[in-house]
Amino acid sequence: MSAPVRARMAVSLLHVIMSMPIGGWAARVPEIRRQVGADDALWGLANTVPSLGNLVGVCAVVLLMGRVPSRLLGVAGAALVLLTVPLLAASGSFAAIVLGLSTWALVSFVMAVPMGALALDVQRRYGRPLMGGFDACFSAGTLAGGLTGTLAAALDVRPWAQFALTSALLGLCLAVTARWLPHEAGGRAGAPRGRFTRRALPLVTMAFLSGYVSESAVLWNAVYVSDTMGAGPVAGGVAYTVATTAGTVALLAVDRVTARLGIVRMVRSCALFAAGGFGLCLLLGTPVAAVAGFVLLAVGMAGVNPALYTMAGHQEGLSPSEGVSMVEFGQLPGASIVAPALIGALSGLAGLRLALTSVVVAVLLLGVLATRLRPVGGATW
Repeated sequence: MSAPVRARMAVSLLHVIMSMPIGGWAARVPEIRRQVGADDALWGLANTVPSLGNLVGVCAVVLLMGRVPSRLLGVAGAALVLLTVPLLAASGSFAAIVLGLSTWALVSFVMAVPMGALALDVQRRYGRPLMGGFDACFSAGTLAGGLTGTLAAALDVRPWAQFALTSALLGLCLAVTARWLPHEAGGRAGAPRGRFTRRALPLVTMAFLSGYVSESAVLWNAVYVSDTMGAGPVAGGVAYTVATTAGTVALLAVDRVTARLGIVRMVRSCALFAAGGFGLCLLLGTPVAAVAGFVLLAVGMAGVNPALYTMAGHQEGLSPSEGVSMVEFGQLPGASIVAPALIGALSGLAGLRLALTSVVVAVLLLGVLATRLRPVGGATW
């Protein structure tokens, strides 16, 4: 295999390493809750506290990126993820679960930014869009983790044993492919505030809006379909699964669409498609329209994150890793803080259906800000 192909395989593996434990954990949550004796309130607390880990993680990568090579940080972060999750699954107390989830959140952020920078390096070597494919690897890893967790539960395999086995296998693959990862030199790194250039601020704002839209869809999809539309919990679960699958399939086409339309036209077209489709389905207000709306939203938003990472990696005066760290910095408050709080508050005042119109507004703003983007480097895309 040529060096670019090996690099692409190695970076794809990093995306699977990050995402597969997420899917596996989601499948084993009921059993782990019983394991530590947590009720709904305590479990909600356990998943709220780790947002502090997210904050610490994003601050750490903003400081480290540009000073430490992305290859070293990516491998170290992946190894820590593979080590943390089995220990977390073996926890026998609520306090240990909270500590483990917080640690997982932190090391995931330490891994995420260099992983994005390495993906951009591979894309540069190929000379064509590849970020949609890497995001598809992430989604496929989540799905594989969920299927593995479901099968392990059916076979009565303990959660810690499941994660220990998958971590061992993924760790072996990482050991083989780590040397294939591309090099991005550390060294020069200005003060973090110097990264918020006039040209980078629209990207940070778009990242905030993207995080808000994506997390809102995750949090409220099933609730809106099952409760607000009265379709029942089974329909809610199906709606979430269908939308997730549709978004994953759409990612497979993102790179080709970007190469054909160009990055600016692609983002504007995707934003218009997502906002129009989701808004129309909210207006119709039926269970079928609700499911279709979240599917259209997932398909339309599939092209946004790959575009943001690509543009972030080509900011004048910033290394790719520093640019990616700005995207992560922007997404965190939109996803972890504003999405659950704002829609929850609006839902309490006017109902969930009206509250979700804020998602339509956010997607339209994404499309408007996309007019500030410029083609990367000398490439037409």
